Amino acid sequence: MKITIRRIPVVAALVCFCLPLVSCGTEHAGARAVGASGPGSSTADETSDDQSLPDTTTDDQSLPDETSDDQTLPDTTSDDQQDPGPPMGDTTDDDGGVPTAGPHRWFPMLREFRAYLTTNAPEADAAIATHVTSVYIRTPAGSTRAMAVVRVDYGVMEQEDADHTAKVFAHWRDSLYGDHGHVDVLGPAKTNAQQDW
Repeated sequence: MKITIRRIPVVAALVCFCLPLVSCGTEHAGARAVGASGPGSSTADETSDDQSLPDTTTDDQSLPDETSDDQTLPDTTSDDQQDPGPPMGDTTDDDGGVPTAGPHRWFPMLREFRAYLTTNAPEADAAIATHVTSVYIRTPAGSTRAMAVVRVDYGVMEQEDADHTAKVFAHWRDSLYGDHGHVDVLGPAKTNAQQDW
């Protein structure tokens, strides 16, 4: 009996110590009984960083970066932008078209006009260069007057700028080339200006 009595306090201490450990091991971390709620419930933890939702705050997303300079948007200020091509619809030829070769075809002059605007024109006119998208000029067969078409990106509310562009172009042709003709300045939304020189 003496041996058994000595072991009772030790067995009692072990039972008291192990009982909480055994009860802790009956659940998996993050799991609870059906219908239970609280911090350890089986519903998704929406505050942790290890969710399977995409991280929308990082810089390595697969979405396009709309703030970088290497976008595929058209560059409307450079000389190498997509040229819409020469005007069409002039019926001075027998076949009703505009010649694509020879002295009466449309000649591109965008670079020359922009060079004038940025180097020789008055400083107030230099800003026009960024708005001019194409320049074509030709002298129709049987005529001594040139025809020019200048395309700009001025909108409806910028009619005065289109009118000013026509005047500057006419002055450029008259002062540098000494010829005579007519220029149409065309912009989006039916913006149109004309000038003779």
